[in-house]
Amino acid sequence: MTELIVKKEESGQRLDKFLKKYLREAPDSFLYKMLRKKNITLNGKKSQGREALAEGDVIRLFLSDETVEKFRGTGSVQPAAGTGKVPEPQVVFENAAVLFYNKPAGLLVQPDASGAPSIAQQLQGWLLARKGIDRELLRAQRPAPVNRLDRNTTGLVLCGKTLQGLQLLSQAVRERSVQKKYLVLAGKLPVGEKMLQDGIYKAFAVKDEKHNRMQLFGSEQEGSVMMLTEIRTLAEGDSLNLLEIGLITGRTHQIRAHLRYLGMPVAGDPKYGDPEVNEKLKKTCGVRRQLLHAAAILFPEDEALGELSGMVQKAPLPDDFLKVLQKEHIDTAGID
Repeated sequence: MTELIVKKEESGQRLDKFLKKYLREAPDSFLYKMLRKKNITLNGKKSQGREALAEGDVIRLFLSDETVEKFRGTGSVQPAAGTGKVPEPQVVFENAAVLFYNKPAGLLVQPDASGAPSIAQQLQGWLLARKGIDRELLRAQRPAPVNRLDRNTTGLVLCGKTLQGLQLLSQAVRERSVQKKYLVLAGKLPVGEKMLQDGIYKAFAVKDEKHNRMQLFGSEQEGSVMMLTEIRTLAEGDSLNLLEIGLITGRTHQIRAHLRYLGMPVAGDPKYGDPEVNEKLKKTCGVRRQLLHAAAILFPEDEALGELSGMVQKAPLPDDFLKVLQKEHIDTAGID
């Protein structure tokens, strides 16, 4: 028999969801059968699984040790491959519930079919290695990122370390109550065209699933979604401009596709960029990626956010971005 005492960090979730995390390899049918047969009980009583857990609740699993180990899976509390390699200086902010990470270029946020390292895989093992989380807490939850960035986009990734942290950040991102600011180096408009005025720009996007690419239009199309992007020019360089971007909607490749549509593609972008500009960047600066950086996040004043209420966090620019800024004679001093 296995006895589990619900911790404060695990409270608030339904029993069945707790069980699905703790016995992550077990089929749902098995879990509900065990609940019906009272092989899994809550506080000594039969449970349907829908009950909300409270701190101190007692969950008993009247299952053999072999069965528990089998359904927990080897990945339940073991660091994933490649974990422990996340450099500590990349952590921008951390408390008991959340961690904000400055993602470098080339690192995935979530794993994909390529098998390349990802933050989602590295985070658990890294926290365990530096004792940033109690191994016991990993029995029914897994630290995870709650927002996404493209593989070669750099900047802030928000991660929940506990269930409460994940729920808090997920709700803030889902409801778009947090403001995310991006810095972009983008091509200038053709000679003779006026610079874009600071403001909010609208377009309608249709996703080309075959090529994983967004096609933009000036009016609504069948199957289209609206994009709203706030653009502010911070500085003009020799051949590129430094822009600050705010996302009012959150669409696939929104910044990259929208700037291309407006005639100012992101420098270095292999999918939506200007091949001539990209080739020049490769030769002069060795840059082979889009110069797009999730630079800052602003949380609203809200008591429910606790320590995060009113917080502003910023992620330093990566070296390749700074190198191009210097080449373009763009001084970021005084730019907020």
